[in-house]
Amino acid sequence: MIRILRKVKEEKENKIIFFSCADQIGKKIIDTYITNTFKKQSPTFLHFIGGQFMEASFNEKFAKQIVAESMRISKGESVYIWTVREALDLAEAIALECDIIGAKSLIDTFSDDYMKKSLTKTQEKYVETTSKHVLSAFESTDAYIRLGLPALSKVPISKVGAWRRSRKPLNDVIDEKGIRWVGITYPTPGRARDSGIPLNEFRDIILSSLDIDYKKLGEKGKAIVSRVSEAVKVKVTSDKGTNMQFQVKGRKWIIDDGIISQEDIKLGDVGLNLPCGEVFVCPIEESAEGAVFFDVPTNYYGHKITGLRLEFKRGKIVSYDAEEGKKQFAEALAAAIGDKDKIAEFAIGLNPKAQFINDILVDEKVFGTIHIAIGDNKGPAYGGKNSSSIHWDLIMTQPTVEIDGKTIMEYGKLKV
Repeated sequence: MIRILRKVKEEKENKIIFFSCADQIGKKIIDTYITNTFKKQSPTFLHFIGGQFMEASFNEKFAKQIVAESMRISKGESVYIWTVREALDLAEAIALECDIIGAKSLIDTFSDDYMKKSLTKTQEKYVETTSKHVLSAFESTDAYIRLGLPALSKVPISKVGAWRRSRKPLNDVIDEKGIRWVGITYPTPGRARDSGIPLNEFRDIILSSLDIDYKKLGEKGKAIVSRVSEAVKVKVTSDKGTNMQFQVKGRKWIIDDGIISQEDIKLGDVGLNLPCGEVFVCPIEESAEGAVFFDVPTNYYGHKITGLRLEFKRGKIVSYDAEEGKKQFAEALAAAIGDKDKIAEFAIGLNPKAQFINDILVDEKVFGTIHIAIGDNKGPAYGGKNSSSIHWDLIMTQPTVEIDGKTIMEYGKLKV
């Protein structure tokens, strides 16, 4: 992964340069270089080594990371790239890397404006219909790459739910065929606006959470898994009202470390996120009992819910409340199908650079947090039994976690 130590942006052309320097002399040289190179036409990474500049585009380097390391794409494979319009250059860079190694890719792109108009103007019965030609493409796919998500705060939740229902058959194919997949958070103006975070800050936090020591993250994950792999019972408490427990006997604990290795594939772990950084497990679906309070706001495609409280009995939500957005939560559940209200996942955030930006895939990775998901958890990437059109991660800070009576996290501080 590319090492990012310092950022400078050029406001007029909305371009950004990332660079690292070995020493103060290198810093001075780079500062002079930057002054003279803002007219370049693409974002650029610069790495100062031994007095020389090594220059390459961010998209090219990140594409190589995704294809060669994270997804391990190989000759002859078919790759489906689903991307927001803002990430099209990155999608094409990934496609080019696939071409070079003999893999073939298909790019499917859209804008926020199109998604908003399509979902709001189209009848719900058509929104929830799965495209036959897209489903056919998934049947022939070996690896699926999702770049970003649409900003849908202006779209009624009922229509968002219908769109999610239309995607379920595609997700079912991914699960049934064991298709490798990655979900990549991409900073767009719409997502930043929906999150209530300035775009520059939103972007910088995402980039920072990608700039981590992946080896160290993997080692931390392995240390946790070695402690909990034979666990039976998990108890989660907090000073904010959480007191719940569930069973995990026989369920595999998985590390999201940014790479799908051959070992991962043998275990059935074929999915990942970027930014990455968590250890997770699927609880026994009928085992969750108690109340849980999520103090981190959840952003359901731009629809914000804060202070969510859930009560579980036999693994299922029996009551819920929220400080803000209770109606939205109810609408999201009503628009989903299947095991939408059953516990799906328990996870511990491990990314040391992730920060809260009201974006679930980043927020859930914040070190010292835990999250509990409801909804879908079937397929090799999770190993559970729930089938649903949603998988919704809900996050809390400063939890205490006991596993088989031993405390592995106390007030958000890991003891492993």
